[in-house]
Amino acid sequence: MTDVDKQMLLYGCESAELDELIEGSQKPYMGGLPMLAMSILSDAQEVLACGMFDRNRQYINRAKYVIRQMESNDDK
Repeated sequence: MTDVDKQMLLYGCESAELDELIEGSQKPYMGGLPMLAMSILSDAQEVLACGMFDRNRQYINRAKYVIRQMESNDDK
């Protein structure tokens, strides 16, 4: 299994796409990483309400990826 395959299973997208979202969240008026994580968790709630449990898991993993970036930024 390739790294891309693992990322697709874990996040439902490539981590490069998440990195682009993270970069975009830093633009003025976008709210930064906390707002991005909350937005992703809102998406997770929506798909959970629709019974899309695997997609829900992927959204939660995306939010954790963003939170991990917040922590690594704090270390700098």
